[in-house]
Amino acid sequence: MTPRRILVCLDSLAAGGAERQTVELVKRLDRARFQVRVVTLHGPRAHQSCHFVPELKAAGIEVDELDRRWSVSELPGSAAGLGRCVLRFRPHLVHSVSHHCNHLTRLIRVGLGFRFRLLTAIRTEYNPRQLRNERWEQPLSSMVVCNSPSMLAKLRTHSRIPASRLRYIPNGIDVGRFAASPDPDLRSRLAPRARRIAVMLARITEQKAPDLLARALGRLAESGRFPADGEVWIVGERENEEVQRRLDDAIRQHQLEARLRLFPATQQPAAFLHAADFTLLASLWEGTPNSVLESLAAGKPALVSEAANASGLVVPGVHGWTVPTGEADALAEAVLRTLQLSDETLRGMAAPCRQRAAEFDLPTMVGRYEALYAELLRQPNSG
Repeated sequence: MTPRRILVCLDSLAAGGAERQTVELVKRLDRARFQVRVVTLHGPRAHQSCHFVPELKAAGIEVDELDRRWSVSELPGSAAGLGRCVLRFRPHLVHSVSHHCNHLTRLIRVGLGFRFRLLTAIRTEYNPRQLRNERWEQPLSSMVVCNSPSMLAKLRTHSRIPASRLRYIPNGIDVGRFAASPDPDLRSRLAPRARRIAVMLARITEQKAPDLLARALGRLAESGRFPADGEVWIVGERENEEVQRRLDDAIRQHQLEARLRLFPATQQPAAFLHAADFTLLASLWEGTPNSVLESLAAGKPALVSEAANASGLVVPGVHGWTVPTGEADALAEAVLRTLQLSDETLRGMAAPCRQRAAEFDLPTMVGRYEALYAELLRQPNSG
């Protein structure tokens, strides 16, 4: 049987959770059943790194980078470039993974007379305006898939997507990749005198709210309650210049240079996770955050905002703790409490964390997507 052609579209291949999930999926799809090609809207010209491009190419996956900026003026060029990829590859199915591609692939599907099936992925929590827009756009997709139970409920209720055209597939994780550190000496090398280290694996964006974390830590420092032997590390790509500026300003204002340390995106997140005592995620909105799954797989409890726990990954007191979203004072107190926990308490949470992560293994996720692709490819190709 000839493999069916799948075109996977996403905004960029910068270092991020949705990008990592997409890479892991396409690398593991059954090549006997599916011929996969990846196309991205953005690239170096749009100040986006191409973090995962070498990994995909090494796996034999062809990648097209349109290298367009996201702006109204570039919308026609983005649509035309993506449309040319569709015409050249002639996919049986287009799988759109991220926000801008979701809009464009729906427009292209209409413009080309519904000649391909379209799977639209919604990988983060939508606000009320986005949910209203989705109500009008969703009929242009063959199927909509999301990765969190809370988003599934919202799409059913607010966007009125019928159950027959809506699926939930949680993120998957390569649990074995996080079982041990590839760099066991990282902690002793970077922070030899620290008793407690918290790590936040997150891009510098509005969504991840690193500047909120800095303000929270600043309040602890100003009140003299930030433990002298504690450190917080943020590891991630500097994606948003305005958020980066606010973060840098907060660090300077509160003199946090020795306590809140910034590291670039890494190809070895497990090394930073194993250097930590616990992890942080202060996101203002999320789907199913990869960084929390990775933390649990490394046996590290996670302190997360309620928004970051919308998928229910963390059971408070078992796999970590939750804190109200967007509240610097509450976050400061939660960080302080966690920094002061005993080694015994933190070690006692390692096994439950690993058990929780094992529920989200990659082979299960890939199998669910392969089954969904097969289901869509059996359906008539119509609008």
